[in-house]
Amino acid sequence: MKGKVGFVLGAAVGYVLGTRAGRARYEQIKRGAIAVWETPLVQQGVTAVKGSVNDQVQSVKAAAGRAAKSAFAAATQPNREESSASRSAAAPTAQLPSRTTGEEPSA
Repeated sequence: MKGKVGFVLGAAVGYVLGTRAGRARYEQIKRGAIAVWETPLVQQGVTAVKGSVNDQVQSVKAAAGRAAKSAFAAATQPNREESSASRSAAAPTAQLPSRTTGEEPSA
């Protein structure tokens, strides 16, 4: 069904753009397209698509909000691994003897 509608619309647009019949033929095609657009079956499909899109938009909004809150929380809370790493980096470390020369570390 979608393929047929797409084909008909494409053919109509191509005809309108490529025609040399003039303004009168364009207006005739335009009236025909409006008449088809206003049929109950087409409007029923439009309503269904709008409802589906609206549902998806709400779902995406909710997911984006959750992701933003999570990212903000992660950015504002100190990372436990980083804080423990910074504490261990601040502690003095003992130097080990060099393996290649066998020399004792200098103090």
